[in-house]
Amino acid sequence: MQAFILSAGEGRRLLPYTKVLPKSLFPIIGKPLLEIILDQLIYSGFRKIGINAYHLKDKLLPFIKEYQRKHLQVEIEVFVEPYLLGTGGALLNARTFFKEPTLVINGDILTNFPLKTFYFYHLNQNNPITILCFKGHNDNVEIESNLVKNFRIASKNAYTYAGIQVINPEIFKYFPQEKDLIKIYQMLIFNKKISINSFITQGYYLKDIGTLERYLSCFEDLLVHKISIPFLNNNFSSFQVIKTKKIPKNLKIENWVYIEEETLIEEKTFLSKVVSWKKAHIRSGNYEFQLFI
Repeated sequence: MQAFILSAGEGRRLLPYTKVLPKSLFPIIGKPLLEIILDQLIYSGFRKIGINAYHLKDKLLPFIKEYQRKHLQVEIEVFVEPYLLGTGGALLNARTFFKEPTLVINGDILTNFPLKTFYFYHLNQNNPITILCFKGHNDNVEIESNLVKNFRIASKNAYTYAGIQVINPEIFKYFPQEKDLIKIYQMLIFNKKISINSFITQGYYLKDIGTLERYLSCFEDLLVHKISIPFLNNNFSSFQVIKTKKIPKNLKIENWVYIEEETLIEEKTFLSKVVSWKKAHIRSGNYEFQLFI
């Protein structure tokens, strides 16, 4: 089985933090999201994995190289883009990779969904694309009788696309030169070139970290033990995790926090629902629902 991780985007909704790290390397409870996804894929039986790269590739490529060195049971192929090609252009650029049905997952997805189950569901379908959907925060994929009828539309039969799909290699003969994968799919549906299956799920955690609010909410969900994610240790006895030794005596904390090692916290500071990365500097003040890097 093989998979492809979309990991080239600039993460503009997460600026200025994505000037420091690509979105797929944002740490979740101390572990880069891309590492979590890779671990889940390997566990699920995927032995060939493609990854595209563009934004901050100088940080992404060394991480992938080191991960490959430690995980010889999987073959990782990287497709560096000359400029940002978009989701549609990314798949076209890597079309030589797609020699068999391939699971494609966005590099900003935190999930506990069983990827192998979804992959084998697709293999039993007649259509070349299956997308994973759920009732969620962005219900704009219109579905009837398990077939996708339209994208980016308000409808009583609309669901949220989870950022996970399986595609067959024959779809590329229909692909136009278009950056936006959703626009490509819309054209293929309207021109009756192909049909797209849906797999509607419920009860699983499917969240993209594409905004600061959604990134921080992942920490809240994990620290209060609302959810559990495979290959991510969140068995903390407290929802206030402070790893740094540089703690002022007058520090006040409310609700959950996750403070990484070597974080410098100044005197007279109040923290509530705050995350810090390693070696962050938190100046004196009152902070709620914020990220420090």
